[in-house]
Amino acid sequence: MKRLILVIFSSAVLLNATTEFYTYSLKLNYKEYVNGNVVDKDYSHIGNILGLGIKYSNTYIFNYYLKGEYSGGGSYYTGADWSGYPVNSKQNGFYLLDLEAGFGKYFIFFAGYREWNRGKSNNSGDYNEKYYWNYIGFKYTYKFNFNKFYFLPEAGYTLAIDPKLKVKLGNEPTINLGNTTGGFIEAPFYFKYNKNIEIKVFYKYEYWHINASNAYELILNNHHYLIFEPESITENQYFGIGINFKF
Repeated sequence: MKRLILVIFSSAVLLNATTEFYTYSLKLNYKEYVNGNVVDKDYSHIGNILGLGIKYSNTYIFNYYLKGEYSGGGSYYTGADWSGYPVNSKQNGFYLLDLEAGFGKYFIFFAGYREWNRGKSNNSGDYNEKYYWNYIGFKYTYKFNFNKFYFLPEAGYTLAIDPKLKVKLGNEPTINLGNTTGGFIEAPFYFKYNKNIEIKVFYKYEYWHINASNAYELILNNHHYLIFEPESITENQYFGIGINFKF
């Protein structure tokens, strides 16, 4: 009986399953706003930030997927220091982690976890910031079949749950961010090499809007400061290629 259950479970996992491995370059465009004016920004060029991803999907009983992405590298900062003096610098230590699971065929509901470390420069007094939150969302996708390839575009909406920012400076306060929402459009093309292997080429545009936070106390060198996280908009672009193994 145990052997039969194991066989059934193994068949359910492997039948109609796809494992996808992919790599990509992330083009970052992050801006902070105070009273409608840009006060600082982080950005990168193609090749500055590289990432790897893996996605497992299965349609044996119902459509579901599990996905993980990690990218790292350097970015550029344009803004000012605490005294207001203009600063232009390169930041190291950037990374972006995204873990996600979803289910559905055309209308897909998903949930995940996102963690973004902005990195820091070699400028005196510079510090690191880490943004992180759980999220839920939905998206719509549809498959367009052609002779040797197919097109599987998708568009979705994302809502962050209890978004936070860890300030790695002084007493290292944790800031509760304002309402945080996002959206994305992805355009992947799959080229059929044979019945079990496909090559994927894709572009993805991702948008996040973070509203301003309340004020928090920062203690640095026995001095007390009131700080807050300004409103911000992130526009990330992904350019990637991958390979699918179908079972």
